[in-house]
Amino acid sequence: MYGDFTNQDKDAPEKILIMDMVHGGDIIARRLLPMGYDVTCADVYGIAKQQLKDELTGLGARVSGPVPKDSYDLVISPAHCPDTFLEGSTFRERMTFSAAVGRLVGDGPFRIEVTGVKGKTSTCYMIAHILDACGRKVYLHTSRGDGPYEGGTHYIEELRSIAPTSILVLPDTDYDVVVSEVSLGGSSKANISVITNLAEDYGIAKDSRKASSAKADIFNESGINIVLGSEKDVWSAYTDRLELHSDHIRVMDEPRLGEPLRIGYTYDGNEYETELNGSYLALQYIQAMDMAMTVCSHLHVHPSSISKALSSFKGVPGRGEISRKDDVWYVTERNPGISHISVNRTMECLKEMHALDNAFVIVDPVSKKVCDKMRGHLIGQVLDSYDVEYVFTDGVNNYVPIPEGKGTVIRFVKEGFQ
Repeated sequence: MYGDFTNQDKDAPEKILIMDMVHGGDIIARRLLPMGYDVTCADVYGIAKQQLKDELTGLGARVSGPVPKDSYDLVISPAHCPDTFLEGSTFRERMTFSAAVGRLVGDGPFRIEVTGVKGKTSTCYMIAHILDACGRKVYLHTSRGDGPYEGGTHYIEELRSIAPTSILVLPDTDYDVVVSEVSLGGSSKANISVITNLAEDYGIAKDSRKASSAKADIFNESGINIVLGSEKDVWSAYTDRLELHSDHIRVMDEPRLGEPLRIGYTYDGNEYETELNGSYLALQYIQAMDMAMTVCSHLHVHPSSISKALSSFKGVPGRGEISRKDDVWYVTERNPGISHISVNRTMECLKEMHALDNAFVIVDPVSKKVCDKMRGHLIGQVLDSYDVEYVFTDGVNNYVPIPEGKGTVIRFVKEGFQ
């Protein structure tokens, strides 16, 4: 019934329930209300700001906390939203936020959407950096913020959720390419859709669904869908339009913390070598660089731009950032995706660099709202396996004195947009 949303007869509006106002439900409501739909917005998590509620009320929406017990023509909710919120209500149809975005999104610049479990932000930054290097005008939307990527720098103008609904408010003019990180799903209308990996198929919606089922909403019907070749069996259950990525980069020298890293890589059938900057944990970015090159090969980016971009890239600010002070190396990982998997990857890279002797780890679960909650006991198990000293802060007082004699201090900070 709801192929594309169209203007409705205001004398007999369709009743639509939008569950969840903090992951972009308000964006969908703002699109549907002018069309004449009868819209109810439920703040099911109880954390929407009063200003937002007042704005939606002023636009004509009904705003509630729990879902009002009623009958609805259509329910629109995030993929991670559990069915228990709907108890006592009935509905004729239901769709995810991703599906609604796919029906509401309009034409615009060439769009690349990236989801996955790990490496989303790094992959988006690397894609933007390469395209910028070859002269394209790029807009970059990630968990770090939104804004133009120009001259090797991301000029963040606004902080915005990476829920799929944010796709609806990204620029639709003035850019050659929009690169968008998406938490779960996507618009299914991108020119190139990317799933970085399924490092963990974690449970969503109170473990009633799996992340893979939601992330698969990113696949488009007429463009390019890129996934890991090793995950073909997982994603082929959702579409037969898959481009399979395989690794193209190899590390040429033994990696050392703070030193440049020489790599070899295959691009468009030819072999190249270059050197990665030593100011960030480049070894941790290899997979993101590899996937970005696959994306750019479909855009026919010249090999010289690839080489220029790889050698000039300095990492995502706060992601594998390296500094040195008073003979101590400091490695910072600051992002909403901190988990036992990401911690293990960082520690694995540092071990390969022989940088864990006399290491000290600080895990800081900053008190900010992120959907993927930190599982501290699993992170502790990972750190125990590397035989390093570590401490967890309480997320409020994050000052930790560094013990004497430490050569490397690694800080993991879990924080998000909200």
